[in-house]
Amino acid sequence: MDLLRKDTGINNAIDAMEQLSLLLIIKYFYDVVLIGMPRKGHVGSFKDLFYNLNHISNGDFSTDFYALRQALNDIVRDIDSNEHDFLGFGIWKKIESILDTIPFKIRSTKILDSVLCRLEELDFFGGLEIDFDKLLLNMVKDSSSSGAFHSPKSLIKAIVNVTKPSPEEKIYDPAMGSGRTFVEAKKYLATINSNSEFRAIGNDLSPFAYLIGTLNSLLNGVDIRDISLSDSLLCSDDYRYDVILSGIPFGQASEISKYEYYYHGYSGSLEAMFLKHVMDKLAIGGRAALVVPDGVLFNSSNQLDMLRRQLLTKFNLHSILSLPNGTLAPYSGVKVSVLFFDNTVTGKDIWFYELNTAKPLGKLNLISDIDFKEFVSQFESRKTSENSFLIDKQSLINDKHCDLSFPLLKKEGQLKFNKNEMIDSLKKERLAFIELIASHFENISSNIDVQYVQTVTLKNICKLKTGDNLNKSEVFNSGAHPVYGGNGIIGYYGQSNRDGDSVIIGKVGMYCGNIHFSSKPYWLTSNAISLELTDSNAVFAPYLAHLLKSLDLNKLSTGTVQKFVSINQLYSLEISLPNYQKQVELSNWFDTLEENRVKIKQLLSNFSNELDSVTTSSIIEKALKNGVTL
Repeated sequence: MDLLRKDTGINNAIDAMEQLSLLLIIKYFYDVVLIGMPRKGHVGSFKDLFYNLNHISNGDFSTDFYALRQALNDIVRDIDSNEHDFLGFGIWKKIESILDTIPFKIRSTKILDSVLCRLEELDFFGGLEIDFDKLLLNMVKDSSSSGAFHSPKSLIKAIVNVTKPSPEEKIYDPAMGSGRTFVEAKKYLATINSNSEFRAIGNDLSPFAYLIGTLNSLLNGVDIRDISLSDSLLCSDDYRYDVILSGIPFGQASEISKYEYYYHGYSGSLEAMFLKHVMDKLAIGGRAALVVPDGVLFNSSNQLDMLRRQLLTKFNLHSILSLPNGTLAPYSGVKVSVLFFDNTVTGKDIWFYELNTAKPLGKLNLISDIDFKEFVSQFESRKTSENSFLIDKQSLINDKHCDLSFPLLKKEGQLKFNKNEMIDSLKKERLAFIELIASHFENISSNIDVQYVQTVTLKNICKLKTGDNLNKSEVFNSGAHPVYGGNGIIGYYGQSNRDGDSVIIGKVGMYCGNIHFSSKPYWLTSNAISLELTDSNAVFAPYLAHLLKSLDLNKLSTGTVQKFVSINQLYSLEISLPNYQKQVELSNWFDTLEENRVKIKQLLSNFSNELDSVTTSSIIEKALKNGVTL
């Protein structure tokens, strides 16, 4: 990972993890599937696969990864088998789809050579899955946004241990991310029978998540035949599943996605849509465990009110695990809980367990197995204790909004509002916010010595080209490549008309002149312009994107009915460039500022939500409704 981070084509920890995983999955297929298979052509070592087939061009530091994928495909075709009827063919088709989707970003042949030499020594049967798991955790710590694909190991392990899947059951994860649910299910079943197999069904619409989830599953011996790159909410099959385990996405769907989701019967926030999806897909007698943002428990929207009522009356919502702040750190500060429900006759009460940790959770103190020890031991007995109690369902059903949030603790036989705990939590959020602000201003005030080497016009360093028309009916919510219009991504399409590592400039509309950067291949519409460098060794594309953003190109626009920016106007734009190394340094600095800005915005949102939750009058009102003596 550290070696890859030195390559100019690698912008962050996610890029490094993506490219390493790409090489690892090719190595897995070559070592585990192809070695020993009879075939007409012999390639030699794993490293020879890259060099002997002339897929490296030393002249322009680029790799013809498509040719490499085709060479692997030719090897598969050469295997002497009965119509490809061998174990590895299904694995190859999955890997082939990944190689068609994930671009190759490593530019330095020297770095690539060093990485390949190290990969030659890897043993896929020597505990590599443990090392890969550590890499995933380090990636999340280095780049908080990558945590969207990575659920805490101890949390998923605890969920699997209390759900107790059996070998004959189908386990479904509609947002599989790194494949953690399947890995932990495999480990749990191995404690029952070392030869236990189960059917894992999973989807993810992120190519990066699909890559690491597939590789993680392969390394841990999970069958990947039913794992796919797709949007679960758009699957129109009638399949039902015995066990559904997932950390569902949360937030708002894009404007273009909402209409397609609505067509498939889903509306509201992502968490509401995925909760409904799981309820739709759970087989009769099946059981589910979902990690959800706490807003699912109490936010009053028509959609969530209806779903909570269905959980209470049509399903057996039997347990709720309330997790402490920081459980998803450092990816998100949003507080989450776990809903446990079965597709059976509803019970009379809900066992509520509030998990507490010895010290606050954060980037340097992640939630661990020991934190879940009491919860796992008490789950079956539904024991009432200082951290747990039973809530009568009928009192919740009688409530108009079916509120499932219980900011109460049981102690010495009596429930009471833990005001001090909530205040302490707010103080911690405030401290984290102050520290982040300090870090942000420290970065802003960093003294970076910049000496500009030359002043050039855009025409001297790049080619500008308008995109191609695409019918709206061809733009979908998911697909292999993003589609960029006049103001960013408007959907996805199966083909690309631009390579990665290029700058996108909005051409028409109110926001014309806006800047985006894509490291991966994409489709560019006629409402935008691509900027492709004529010499990528002299100009660092991400830096140029940051620079153009700061120039507010919208002020160059003309037109009255519809504003637009012309290519000739852009070509005449003058910019000053430091040396290449300084461009990379500045680009990374800009990235850090942007990440801090996003984190500050999220912390402010979390702080506001927690303040809202400390409305004593609403807590007392709810307690009285439940017949609790305060």
